Amino acid sequence: MRPGASTALAVRAESASAVEQVRASGGADLPLLVLLHGTRLNGAQWHAYGPLLQGVAELLAPDLPGHGLRAGETFSLALAMQQLDELIAQAGPRPVVLGGHSLGGYVAMCYAQQHPQRLAGLALMGCAAEPRGAGAWMYRQVARLWEAAGPDGMARLDALWLGRVAHAPTWAAVCARGGDFEQIRLAWGEVMRHCGAHQLRQLACPVLLLGGSWDQLHIHARRFAAAAPQAQIVTRPHRSHLWPVTHPHEVAAELRRWLQHILVRGEAPADAPR
Repeated sequence: MRPGASTALAVRAESASAVEQVRASGGADLPLLVLLHGTRLNGAQWHAYGPLLQGVAELLAPDLPGHGLRAGETFSLALAMQQLDELIAQAGPRPVVLGGHSLGGYVAMCYAQQHPQRLAGLALMGCAAEPRGAGAWMYRQVARLWEAAGPDGMARLDALWLGRVAHAPTWAAVCARGGDFEQIRLAWGEVMRHCGAHQLRQLACPVLLLGGSWDQLHIHARRFAAAAPQAQIVTRPHRSHLWPVTHPHEVAAELRRWLQHILVRGEAPADAPR
């Protein structure tokens, strides 16, 4: 990264396998924070977060398989686990906190389930809804919308809707890296088969469940919190499922506060349902 760009975001390959990602440098002596993006977005979703979390953690925001600069790949949880293994191995002995929004949050849960002792913290945003049983209704609606609109229609919907409500620099960065709507049904099919609150039961690290009061994927937050040994719920009034994209300063402030508690003070803060 060029000199003087300590808070800038850059795209580069970080491993021999050419895993493309967005990195915000903050010093290799800091804990590593890996943030995973939501469906049809990419690592640039976290474009604004590097400067906002400066001094607390080094931010790494990869493109998940089938998204962004990895759009040519077929999404699978297995491939995402392999990707995270490679990225987190680079952290060495320093603490690693893994987080994700929506699809990225469920991917993070899968990794945490497989490596319950590896993480110093798990931050889940807009992914506290059981994807099976009655909760599967919401996920089926996403699949039906995709079938009705198709990839081109979904892209137009995003431009009309998300392009208006998202944090403008973030949306510009996301668009510059490219999106892919072909794999929405595939990705959420895997979530519905494998993911849920049960994945949190064996975790040794603190868990943050972050969501808006208007977010339908936050409705089971208390169920997810009950499954985790150390969990905190933060619910912000009048915020939607897209809270991390529409109001990055608010979400980054919550992440910073939580990270300072778990990494500096070594404790999980009390619930803050506000």
